[in-house]
Amino acid sequence: MKARIWLTTALLLAGGLAPLFPCDVTMETSRAAGEKDKIQVRLLVECIHRRCPVKIEATRLEADGLVIEKQGQWQRAEDGVYRMDLVVSLQGSERGEIRVLRSCPKRGLQKETLEIARR
Repeated sequence: MKARIWLTTALLLAGGLAPLFPCDVTMETSRAAGEKDKIQVRLLVECIHRRCPVKIEATRLEADGLVIEKQGQWQRAEDGVYRMDLVVSLQGSERGEIRVLRSCPKRGLQKETLEIARR
């Protein structure tokens, strides 16, 4: 009987904690085609909540030590997943970073950082 109560409690807690997770932000990099010193970056944002209160256009980008040469528009890749392509170059330094910021009224500020270093 106690095992059943613990199992039920664990399932309720797990279901209740699911909305605490923010959107999943991932980034992929590769060399820009035909450009020696430029890097292509693909940003992917997966909205965890079905009805995310934050519009994808409200996502902010910050660059430190990098210049964003080209910035595409957000495109819907599939349900709840959005994609943006960038081309960046390092600004005289050996490394730089891109920060993706989303401010959720329910969960607060979400900040993901991608560090890019010269090889």
